[in-house]
Amino acid sequence: MGKGLSAEQIVRRVREAAEPVIASFGLMLWGIEVVAGGRTVVRVYVDAPAGGADAGTGEDGVLEGVSVDQCAEISRMVGLALDVDEVFSDAWVLEVSSPGMDRMFFEPAQLVSYVGSDIDVTLTDPHPDIAGRRKFKGPLKSVSDKEFIMEVLLVPASGEKPEPAEVTIRWNQVKKARLIPVFPDTSKPGAGKNAKHASGKGGGNKA
Repeated sequence: MGKGLSAEQIVRRVREAAEPVIASFGLMLWGIEVVAGGRTVVRVYVDAPAGGADAGTGEDGVLEGVSVDQCAEISRMVGLALDVDEVFSDAWVLEVSSPGMDRMFFEPAQLVSYVGSDIDVTLTDPHPDIAGRRKFKGPLKSVSDKEFIMEVLLVPASGEKPEPAEVTIRWNQVKKARLIPVFPDTSKPGAGKNAKHASGKGGGNKA
């Protein structure tokens, strides 16, 4: 890790270095992930703002994402800034990529655009209302400032087959939340044209 810094402190330092660089490309910072270990890995996720000049659409009308070249240049510039600031005392790795089709969510506001989409959520501890349950998958129904509601399958007390039920999850309970990608069905001619693209943006280019 950094010089006695917590993961939260590292995220703050990386954000301070990364945001102006990313903004200079007309892009936005989606989130920062720090993975501690023998060598600290810092993952910076970069996105194109919806409707912005850099969020062009391809021939199929799908919003284009961040290019490999942009990720590489952002990685170089941010890496230099962090080295100059001597944020890390040990070996570390910086990865810059777009969020990808299975994008991770870093704050409740990011969920709003994905209401109706399927998400995969893991909690830090079992849900207070559902004994022993930490993992949930299902469509996102609604989002507020500090919590969200999703529809999941729960086994009723009678022990019969699982039934759909709405579950409220507070954001401070969340360990990790990701979008479940929906891939177009290419088995039939023209099937992919009307398929829903889960990410709304480009794939996960890495640098």
